[in-house]
Amino acid sequence: MAPRTLSGALTANFLGQAPTWFKAAVGVFILANAMLVVAFGKAVAGWALIGEFIFCLVMALKCYPLQPGGLLVIEAVILGLTTPMHIYEET
Repeated sequence: MAPRTLSGALTANFLGQAPTWFKAAVGVFILANAMLVVAFGKAVAGWALIGEFIFCLVMALKCYPLQPGGLLVIEAVILGLTTPMHIYEET
């Protein structure tokens, strides 16, 4: 049965065929990073982001790691942890 609402469709399609627990973990990571920047500063949030990115890479056997990794990188730019030019240079 197909989702009947936009939010239902976005939820069903978020990260494709990845396990539900992994989708929830990535969602928690995205919310937690914003809170970490406010509560503890950019250094703590940066180290947490590195750990989260490694977790996404470890999960490569179960799901495609580029989607959540890309979301974490986009969030790092939005939170001011890096710049788009730095990401361009590194890739």
